[in-house]
Amino acid sequence: MDTNDNLPKNADGKTKKPTNEQLEDNTHEEAIIKESETTRTEEHIEVEKESDEKVKEGTNRQTPKENEEDDAHEEAIIEEKKKVETTVDTFVDADDEDDEDDDDSDDPTSQNKSPDQKDYSVMSIALLTKELRNLMQEYPINKIKEPVKQLEKAFEQKDKEIQAEQKEAFEKGQQELPEEERTADFHYDNKESKEFKDLHALYRKQRGEFQREVRKQKEQNLEKRRAIIEGIKNLIDEEENIGTTFKKFNQLQDEWKNTGSIPHDAYNIIWEDYRLHVQNFYDYISLSKELRDKDFERNLEFHKKIIARAQELADEPDVHKALRELQELHRMWKEDTGPVAKEMRDPIWEEFKAASDVIHDRRQAYYEERDKQAATNQTIKENIIAELHKIVERGGDSHKAWQDSLQEVNALRELFTSTGGAPKKVNNELWNQFRNVTREFNKVKNDYYKGLKKEQQDNLDKKMELVKIAEEHAEAGNFHESLDTMKRIQAEWKTIGHVPRKDSDKIWKRFQKACNSFFDQKNAQRKAESKEEVANYEAKLKVYDKIKELLPQDDQEAMKAQVEALMEEWSAIARVPHSKRQLQDKFEKLVKAKFIAAGMTAVDAEMLKYNNKLDSLKEGDERDFKNERFYLRKRRDEIQDEMRQLENNLQFINAKDDKNPFLVQQRKNIAALQKELDVIKEKQKQLNILQRQLERENEDETEEDSGTENED
Repeated sequence: MDTNDNLPKNADGKTKKPTNEQLEDNTHEEAIIKESETTRTEEHIEVEKESDEKVKEGTNRQTPKENEEDDAHEEAIIEEKKKVETTVDTFVDADDEDDEDDDDSDDPTSQNKSPDQKDYSVMSIALLTKELRNLMQEYPINKIKEPVKQLEKAFEQKDKEIQAEQKEAFEKGQQELPEEERTADFHYDNKESKEFKDLHALYRKQRGEFQREVRKQKEQNLEKRRAIIEGIKNLIDEEENIGTTFKKFNQLQDEWKNTGSIPHDAYNIIWEDYRLHVQNFYDYISLSKELRDKDFERNLEFHKKIIARAQELADEPDVHKALRELQELHRMWKEDTGPVAKEMRDPIWEEFKAASDVIHDRRQAYYEERDKQAATNQTIKENIIAELHKIVERGGDSHKAWQDSLQEVNALRELFTSTGGAPKKVNNELWNQFRNVTREFNKVKNDYYKGLKKEQQDNLDKKMELVKIAEEHAEAGNFHESLDTMKRIQAEWKTIGHVPRKDSDKIWKRFQKACNSFFDQKNAQRKAESKEEVANYEAKLKVYDKIKELLPQDDQEAMKAQVEALMEEWSAIARVPHSKRQLQDKFEKLVKAKFIAAGMTAVDAEMLKYNNKLDSLKEGDERDFKNERFYLRKRRDEIQDEMRQLENNLQFINAKDDKNPFLVQQRKNIAALQKELDVIKEKQKQLNILQRQLERENEDETEEDSGTENED
């Protein structure tokens, strides 16, 4: 069985201070004490008899054997003391020790969990605040002292830079204002900085509370240790048998081991006082050789467990955690263990020292690897800075070129900030170089866009002149003379470059509105002046009268053919004046009635009738399409609302009662509405098809007109 199996550990693997129950089986201890009582009682009787005889002989000196045993015991105590004094803390690195107020060895809730090392110098204030909050939430308050110091340092540097930038921008802005509008004082206000400061103040408050609690606990532990020393001191004066006294002594030793840390300024005094009275106790009771050997044996077993745990730490992945636990093992070796047989003192110490050397060799290797990685990070960051200088020197002569460069810079910035820290001696300098070259890039980029802004403002002024011309001609009403001018300014508009984004949509809509108004009025005038439309109206009126005079026939197919022929005749006639468009509605209703008389269903009749309406829309304008689309959408919504209402009403009726007249009528109504809804959807579909067809035809005509104008 591994000698380290019984060595107690925390949940994270850190070795606890062992109790007497964990170091020694209670049965074994009671056997030793009982044997001690028997042996000591027998020795006491023999010594008393021998002493009486020696008194009679005129001397009370100890026999050579007794002197030899006392000397051997005293020598063991002294040797153990020398060994502890000369070797303790040899392998405990001062850099790994916490401050006194950060000592958490007595805190049962403390964990060895420590934050990872990060390069805070490249983080923004928002990220620094997030990192501080994460440290306070995820780690014990006494484990984040150094990371918080680094965060605070990075924050102060970043806050100072932002304040300087804001002040520079403020002063520059003041210079651009008239003298009477300038403000004398600069006020720095940064919400992100305030959030960090408030969070840091909370950290300091929590840390202060923790430190006060630790100091209070250490003072209590000091009083406990003083009481233990006083208890050991008083054992000398108790008149009890050796077994009972030794049992009390072991109990006091267990209490000593289980008592936590004390203030550092009292440590040496208390420790020396404890060892003095322990030595006095051993001297006083003059342990028998057999009992002393068993005590040595128990102490040797505990030493071996400490060594075994130290050897296991060689496999601990976290070298910092291994070092902290090794430090605790050295403390236990010094404080919690007693002397061993003389011939075992050097071997077990050398074995423990060898296990400790392995951990420290790993620590050295860790720092060497970290330095190597830092050197690699330095090279990466230097290459990034060099690449940024190339981008600045390259510049750009267009918006696209600068946007491409901006993407490159952002990618390099992400790589720089995600790369780990460089060696401390160059890390800050590299950050300053990176910050300066990115500022230089932003300055050159901003200078370009300032020039571009002036160019866009000039373009805006040119387009505003064209808008004024378009609005003047739209209101003049002389469409024939203004047509060439309107075409000219439309072409000129296309040659002018970009304007500021905030004005782009607004000025375009204004120009478009003026042009549309001009051409709409021109088209309206042309329609009003068309005599042909009046003749078309008279022709359609004759077709209307013909279809009106049709009477129902036995031969329904023949009647249907007559109606379709009249519809084709109607469609062949061109547009009529806008004021006479109501004739189209009357014609469609009449056609539907005639189709139904010819034996067609209402739905089929409706769609045939609608095809005729689509033919009339071809000759109309955009307004006719909008009106028709609005009517269809409105009627569809009305039907759907009515159907939902009817279906809701059915929920209050017993659906299984098919003879219920109200239920039957409601279902008929829903079916009729569904048919009408299907017709409406089909009409919307046919209307969309026609509109897309007309838009394509208009585009083709526009291209042909443009070609003709260029030839002229």
